[in-house]
Amino acid sequence: MNNTSAPQANQSTTDTPPFPFSPNFVYPVATCHILIVVVAIIGNLMVCYAIPFNKNLRNNPTNVFIFSLAFSDFLTVTIAVPFDIEGLFLDLHWKHGEIMCQAWITVYLITVPTSILTLLAVSVDRYKSLSDPLNRFRRARFMTRKRALVISLTIWLYSLLFALLPIMGWRTEERFVNANVCYFPFPLEYMTLSSSLNFILPLLITCAIYIKIYLIARGQHYNFGGAESRKLRSTEEKKVYSRNVQAAKTISIFVGAFFCCWVPYSSISMIATLCETCSDHISYEVRTVLLMFGYLNSALNPFLFAFRNNQFKATYTMVLRSVRPRPKAPHDDLSRRRSTLTQSTLASDITDLHEYEVRAHAAKLKRDSLSAKMQSKL
Repeated sequence: MNNTSAPQANQSTTDTPPFPFSPNFVYPVATCHILIVVVAIIGNLMVCYAIPFNKNLRNNPTNVFIFSLAFSDFLTVTIAVPFDIEGLFLDLHWKHGEIMCQAWITVYLITVPTSILTLLAVSVDRYKSLSDPLNRFRRARFMTRKRALVISLTIWLYSLLFALLPIMGWRTEERFVNANVCYFPFPLEYMTLSSSLNFILPLLITCAIYIKIYLIARGQHYNFGGAESRKLRSTEEKKVYSRNVQAAKTISIFVGAFFCCWVPYSSISMIATLCETCSDHISYEVRTVLLMFGYLNSALNPFLFAFRNNQFKATYTMVLRSVRPRPKAPHDDLSRRRSTLTQSTLASDITDLHEYEVRAHAAKLKRDSLSAKMQSKL
């Protein structure tokens, strides 16, 4: 995949390509970009905060992948998208130098493969949970939190290394910035391999997995009402299975949203890369709008999962209650201190008064005994 700043991977960059955007196009599209950035930053920050905050969310292996997705989307909207917004107003002219251009391209090439590969990992986890009903009753489960962490870190490391290949030398041009434009100077082999390994193949495998998940869920749905339902261990197993089906449906929405948001732009990019004559007929307005829909996926993900999940909702409610100031009765603390001070003072006064009365009574008894002795002597 390549960005709108790269018309073709093998095009000469000695001449600046024409990128004039009319104001009637720039302002509405830039406004949509800004809304996507704002919503995505708030939503993904809430997801990244809720998972470490809640122990139950933190210990769920699936939420490790959700955290990875949220962090990837956060990087996209904070590093990649702002430069696209700036490019709309500057006709894609780059003003930030060679290093920032390389950083922008690297982040772009990391986040998209990370998202689709993470969705693939979650799909495999959901398929294993439904195809092996006894797995959740075993001591050694298929997916644990530690294993999910290892898989997520491996995906990030793989995406990083693949994104760094052009910087390490696999490119058609020495510089990334030519004629004041930040290009993706990638050879055709790199673009084909990247699109195949990091997008097309994982997406096809994920779709195939969800077809099998659908068939399993459909078969088990009929088993619940028939004689084969006796094979289920207990009512609790039915509940767990139903939760797994619901989780699979939620992840399928993730995959569907990713597919709808990124496939159009990726298809246009591949056509422009493989067909030089076709690239001239694809306007940059079309590429920009399709890329905007790709970025829209970063804003949709928190709403597709976190804001529909009861545990996330409970976490946000708990956080809001802890932040919201509690109403206090006037001078509540002062009256409590006074009450405590008064009680301690009264207690000490009672003790002192009691001791005084005891001493006075003892002195009176002593005087009475002395007077009785004196009278007896008389």
